[in-house]
Amino acid sequence: MKTFYLIILIFLSLLPGCSRNAGTGNADEKAEIKIKKQVTAVAEKYIESQLVNAKRTVMKDGAIMFSNDRKKFVIEPSKIFTGLIDDDQETDALVSLSTYDTQYQTVSEQLVILKTGNEFTMAGAIESDMRVISLKDRIITADVPEHTRNSPLFNCQSCWEVVKLKYNKGEFVKTE
Repeated sequence: MKTFYLIILIFLSLLPGCSRNAGTGNADEKAEIKIKKQVTAVAEKYIESQLVNAKRTVMKDGAIMFSNDRKKFVIEPSKIFTGLIDDDQETDALVSLSTYDTQYQTVSEQLVILKTGNEFTMAGAIESDMRVISLKDRIITADVPEHTRNSPLFNCQSCWEVVKLKYNKGEFVKTE
């Protein structure tokens, strides 16, 4: 019986060691959180420049909403993508903003935020209804509507296509 307890005790003492990354995972996660905070601050400055008398509200899910009586912008943590965008080796970011005019959703904005030196700066805001899926190795994979927002087929789920894009001189350009 003592052997059984000894085996369980050894097994339990080894269990936490097996579940941890070899030292880099936790540091990477902390760096990612730090980057997202810095990028969110840049996005917030952009939104404040777009709205007069904006009210800032933080939702339970971490989303940040800026609104006034006419317009609303929403930054969702799940729509902040980090990775390489421009030609340097610094981690950049792409923030998809949901925008609303009164209570109706309008064309979303994609904020391209590049790291230059030790800080993040806004490189551009591109209006697009694309839904970013990933950002990896300077390639943005996104779901893009085939029809314009004013078309009855805009919300047709089978009328969206997955495309690969690159950010080039202020524009998203399709790649093969």
